[in-house]
Amino acid sequence: MAAEYDVVIIGTGAAGVAAATTAVHLGASRVAIIERGTLWGTCVNTGCIPSKFLLSLSSYKFYPGHGHPGVQAEIRFDLNQALIEKNSLQESLKKKKHDNLFTRLGVELIEGEAKFLSPNLLQVGDKKVTAKRFVIATGSSPAIPAIEGIGSVRFMTSLDATRLEQIPSSLTIIGGRALGLEFAQMFAHLGTRVTLLQRSSRIIPEEDPEISDLMTGYLIQEGITIFTGVEIKSVERLGESVAVHVNIGNEKKTILSDRLLMATGRLPNTGQLNLAAAGIETRKDGAIIVDTTLKTSAPHIWAAGDVTGEPMLETAAKYGGEIAATNALRELKRSYNSALLPHGIFTTPQVASVGMTEEKARKAGLHPVSYSIRTESMAKFSIDGDTRGMVKMVADQANGRILGVHICAPLATEMIQEGVIAVIRYLTADDLSVTPHIFPTATEAIAVCARGLRELRGNCHGC
Repeated sequence: MAAEYDVVIIGTGAAGVAAATTAVHLGASRVAIIERGTLWGTCVNTGCIPSKFLLSLSSYKFYPGHGHPGVQAEIRFDLNQALIEKNSLQESLKKKKHDNLFTRLGVELIEGEAKFLSPNLLQVGDKKVTAKRFVIATGSSPAIPAIEGIGSVRFMTSLDATRLEQIPSSLTIIGGRALGLEFAQMFAHLGTRVTLLQRSSRIIPEEDPEISDLMTGYLIQEGITIFTGVEIKSVERLGESVAVHVNIGNEKKTILSDRLLMATGRLPNTGQLNLAAAGIETRKDGAIIVDTTLKTSAPHIWAAGDVTGEPMLETAAKYGGEIAATNALRELKRSYNSALLPHGIFTTPQVASVGMTEEKARKAGLHPVSYSIRTESMAKFSIDGDTRGMVKMVADQANGRILGVHICAPLATEMIQEGVIAVIRYLTADDLSVTPHIFPTATEAIAVCARGLRELRGNCHGC
């Protein structure tokens, strides 16, 4: 006999946990969650938590006086102790998740590989599981492009980079988006000679061009070598080194280093689910196709998180898991809108954005106007000793509505939350410009930008 549930969630990452928690809060009496491997997915085990922890420690080492001549410090970094603390932090967070989901909320854990036998029936190990509704939240895995020679060299992915027991003397990173930048700075701050290779014409190409250019300059100042417009031709092992052969424009180059890190994106984990048996359609890359309510092509099955494709962010996964479970259990459907999701890069300074850039606003048929300031003009950043960065706000010229906020600053991932509320709630530059802000704080920069936009629009006369 198959075990029967109100809702079955496949995957215990951010989307799965959010879906299970939401299902219980909405009154589902029998909720089960399935996991084939290590509990709690990428973020806690090999993603956000360990990488941001080590990145934070590396910044303490690299900026011991935080830019203040009156503070002189020499800091020794102990990798072994750092890894012990990292592991302890991870175990503590895992225990909290375990106690909350399984003990407090009463969700049942089923361990094993899930495979659909029919639209309502799963095989999980030697068990059969049936449910009225399913939420698929199986996450993603590092994508390794088909580069000539890649099978003959040792390379790392994000899964390995936070577990190294020795800091490499040199490192080549393929990929210049968030993951590549964070690992580039982390290793560079620990003394590694880092070379970063990016296929597009600039790093973090989805960000505002001014933000991208600023970060390029800051990383280069810290000793990181950056090449853009790179075509990777092949890789090979040369003695104890890895050689990456590239074309940059009309020039051929070979980059030699001790280690190679692939930060080349991720692919959805759908290959083992036998989705065809459930009537679930996927894209060529394996991502599950969903509508605006996160429902799949099967009427009783929803999907959330990385398994549905970009944006592959913990923020998006948690948001999607809540929406998927809500829509599975409630008649009033919620829509998932990834355009309203903020994202951040935890370099120093950080990068954070929400909403549209000027270019995207123009492509959408709008008439944007923008205003930006350098963070060196704000007292808080001078007090803290790091004045690098800028804040840029984009608004609709017609009505002043905030379309996007883009920040490069030491506290960007905290500052962006005011921008998130502005974009989601259709606030205007006038709204933000008259909102009191504590002095001296980083978020004052938001008010300054808003006032600048208000004055700019007032002087624009319909331009």
